[in-house]
Amino acid sequence: MTDGKKKNKKKNLKRSPQGQPRTIDNTRGSTLWSFNYFRQSILTNLLDDLYDLESAGLDDTICNKIQTFLEYFGNAATDIPEGGFMTGPIYKDIEKFTNFYASWNDIKGENEESRQKRRSARLKLKGQRQVITNKARRLQYELDNNLDQKLLEAGYRAIGDLTTLVPDLLNNLTQSFNEFVKRGGTGIK
Repeated sequence: MTDGKKKNKKKNLKRSPQGQPRTIDNTRGSTLWSFNYFRQSILTNLLDDLYDLESAGLDDTICNKIQTFLEYFGNAATDIPEGGFMTGPIYKDIEKFTNFYASWNDIKGENEESRQKRRSARLKLKGQRQVITNKARRLQYELDNNLDQKLLEAGYRAIGDLTTLVPDLLNNLTQSFNEFVKRGGTGIK
């Protein structure tokens, strides 16, 4: 992409207008509500499942499916403008969470040392989830006006596929996803 095209793309992003009221649509089923549900419930319940699975870890096939849905959410947020000086883009925070998750699952073994390493990796994930949440709270207007709804829907479809594949392994994530659908989640039938 040439520099001119990059500048034009940045100009087209919706930012919060200076000195004007910031109105957002966070109604149930909206794109913003779907993203907020991801950060508030999906990520939290994934962390709860990782706590439950700390002693053994996860099979690589399941791990890859979790990474896929995390990457969809990161991709959905790539057009979100930065939240001001010294605040990087939110998609990079989601990518960092995805990388921390991969590190959690790269720890092999069922001994006490492996469990302790997974616990330490899970605590990093917990901290990174909070980074995502804090930034998302500051960027509600930008998220509402710039999220890629199709990629967000693809992320939720990937979660649905995963919870269908292993409904009894990821109990908390499955319950959270089912509640999302019940509440009228974006594009999920």
